[in-house]
Amino acid sequence: MALAAFSACAALGPSTAQAQTFRILYSFTGSPDGGNPGAKLTLDAVGNLYGATVFGGVPGCYADAGCGTVFQLTSTSGGWAESVLYAFTGGADGANPEASVTFDKAGNLYGTTDSGGTAGCGFGNGVAFELSPGSSGWTETVLYNFGGLGGCDPVAALVFDKAGNLYSTLPNGGSSDNGVVYQLSKGVGGWKERVLYAFNGNSTGIEPLAAPIVDATGNLYGTTSCCGTGGAIWELLHGSWKEKTLYSFASGGGAKSGASLVFDKAGNLYGQTELGGKYGKGVVFKLAPGPKGKWKETVLYSFKGGRDGEYPLLSTPILDKTGNLYGTTPRGGDSACNCGTVFKLAPSSGGRWKETVLHRFTGGSDGSAPESGLTIDAAGRLYGTTYVGGNAGCYGNFGCGVVFEITP
Repeated sequence: MALAAFSACAALGPSTAQAQTFRILYSFTGSPDGGNPGAKLTLDAVGNLYGATVFGGVPGCYADAGCGTVFQLTSTSGGWAESVLYAFTGGADGANPEASVTFDKAGNLYGTTDSGGTAGCGFGNGVAFELSPGSSGWTETVLYNFGGLGGCDPVAALVFDKAGNLYSTLPNGGSSDNGVVYQLSKGVGGWKERVLYAFNGNSTGIEPLAAPIVDATGNLYGTTSCCGTGGAIWELLHGSWKEKTLYSFASGGGAKSGASLVFDKAGNLYGQTELGGKYGKGVVFKLAPGPKGKWKETVLYSFKGGRDGEYPLLSTPILDKTGNLYGTTPRGGDSACNCGTVFKLAPSSGGRWKETVLHRFTGGSDGSAPESGLTIDAAGRLYGTTYVGGNAGCYGNFGCGVVFEITP
């Protein structure tokens, strides 16, 4: 997944035209602080940022690339300070976390690793884990080892329902090995996995890459990234877990979504696709509920490619308090680098949406390839990561990625 983002971008400095709103909070060095953050950030109640790096951390793990970390960024009088909460060793504890971390009500963090664990061969099938804070630091507990028909190689975050169950997706597994939606529930003897739905290649598509979202009644909504249909948007009804395809991208209006969805207050869903649209470079879309359970898709913006960005596979858009949308593209932007953008979409007259590029990455100290979406705080500040770029010399001059802030 995230490994594909390594691209040789020109080592240029950040754009001075956009320096007023853009700043780097932290540049990763690989070891011991981690490298290559592949997921969006999580905010706590006091404004600290939490995330995961796919590589870095423990030297010697996986040919010295490192098996990844979970980190915290804290604002101080002198800037932002990074702390490694946990560095994965590649054994039973897991390796290479590609997804965001999630808080429970007690302040524990939950997440997944793409590999490692006790099940499977080679690099392992991945784990679901919990990190708990204590007087001597954070302690990891492996909740579940993936494998078999239940699926493996988790790349999506975990989400809670009101009862404390965890939900997510796997890109493989199930009777057809086309991916599953699963639940992890805590009981006697530990956490158990239950496959709620196995994708079979019909209009719902296959290969879900992102976590579902949960509505007030416990229904799940998500996306598939593949294949002949171009993927789809689906709903699973709570309890029966009956699947309903809300929209198939075979109808047009985009193709291949590997990102989560977001609700607005009116119950509309928003998302992005990597492909499709007027120019074939991906779209931002809205899905609105209608009569008789029918949902209508509207393309809010088609990426042209080049300076406005292109191919947003894994980026989930976010909404601010006034209804503007923000997101990232891992490619496009600066013509010398093609290293991605941060953009804003604002509703305008006639139902149109206007795109404004807030930053075009240059592949130098400002980073490159913002694969995941953004996080927004109460003041409207945007936070995000780039997978590569930043510190020169890290991983053969690709850079180990950065954490950035944008004040629109």
